[in-house]
Amino acid sequence: MTVTTPVSSTPKRTLDRWIWLAVGIVVVVVGVVVVAFLGAGLNSLATESPDNPFDPAGAGPGGTKALVSVIDDHGVDVEVARGIKGLDDADRPDYDTTVVVSSASLLNPGTRQHFLDRVANAGRIVLVGPPGDLAAFGVNATAVYGSATSAVYAGCTTSGIAPGDATTYGPIAYTTTEPGAVACFTDGIASSVLIMPAMTSRPEIVLMGGDMLVNAHLDQYDNAGVAIRMIAGNDRVLWYVPYLTDEITSDDESSDIPRAIGPLILLSVFVVLALMLWRGRRFGPLVTEPLPAVVKAIETTQARGRMYHRARAVTRSAATLRIQTLTDLARYLGLPYDPSVAITVLAQPDWELDALAGHPAPPGPAVSAIIDAVVAATGRDPAQVSALLADRLPDTEDALVVFTTELTALEKEVHRTP
Repeated sequence: MTVTTPVSSTPKRTLDRWIWLAVGIVVVVVGVVVVAFLGAGLNSLATESPDNPFDPAGAGPGGTKALVSVIDDHGVDVEVARGIKGLDDADRPDYDTTVVVSSASLLNPGTRQHFLDRVANAGRIVLVGPPGDLAAFGVNATAVYGSATSAVYAGCTTSGIAPGDATTYGPIAYTTTEPGAVACFTDGIASSVLIMPAMTSRPEIVLMGGDMLVNAHLDQYDNAGVAIRMIAGNDRVLWYVPYLTDEITSDDESSDIPRAIGPLILLSVFVVLALMLWRGRRFGPLVTEPLPAVVKAIETTQARGRMYHRARAVTRSAATLRIQTLTDLARYLGLPYDPSVAITVLAQPDWELDALAGHPAPPGPAVSAIIDAVVAATGRDPAQVSALLADRLPDTEDALVVFTTELTALEKEVHRTP
């Protein structure tokens, strides 16, 4: 006799487990890389784009590269500080430095306070474009948004501006009631240049609408001259470009991002990895089974009968068994039979079903054809077959047991199975 030793499947299972582990690690690593890449891309879009309005490196219509180039040609050093880190890396401004801020509205309370502390000793601060919260800069002024004529005369006398100078009047202008403030290029009640005198808490601040500074308008009217005199009046210009992503939480401001967000993200990565390993693990080899699985009709009929029997629905159980038997017989004998009408009757309440069972209607043509075919196949008495397939239904459990047995015997006899 030959004995065959079965080959162990343990090495294959171990290999499968390591494969799933490797796949899970690769997926997690790829996900982290994609998230980091998207985050870096979004951060780049939100910060370093030279196409942002009033950007000193912007060569487009809304940039100020031309102004920076002209100021540099006049011998004044222009240093660009991008983001709060660039501001901290630059030398701290002194009285001979003009600090220009483009789009100051991007500063949050924390970064704004940090900026003011950093430039407290500067000679002048120039806010260009949307200023944001002017009161936070210690300025008693209000920004007005609208439109006016294309050119407005200065109408003021101050250092760097003559009354006859004309500049482009943009969509941003300012109003103030602060004593000592000088308003120039006024249309109606708002001015596109507003010079706020220095105070003990801050340097001199100049508010400029900014439309006269951009590349598209710098060569119009006296825009270039006014801009240069307002910005390049000192030996050094520090041009600060705020980033939307700069975040410094002030003492009275709580961060919108919880401090635990980093550890929670890391924990989530490990949870996802553990879940992938848990769900991806295979407990043993797959078991094959021949399909389709064959279940005898009589088993289904008996199981349904037992279900109704447990619910003590005698009449409903008997009607279901009869419908199943008629369906099977019709299929075997090749006769038409639609059980939908009979099934609809089963949906009625028990009391109506019991009443119908006590006074059954005459069998229809399809049922009569099935009865005749069964009589011909089995040689049984027609009255006996008709009683089983079309007559009154049993109303007691004992009668139901007898009824089920007789239906089973009739179906076996038709199928010629012992």
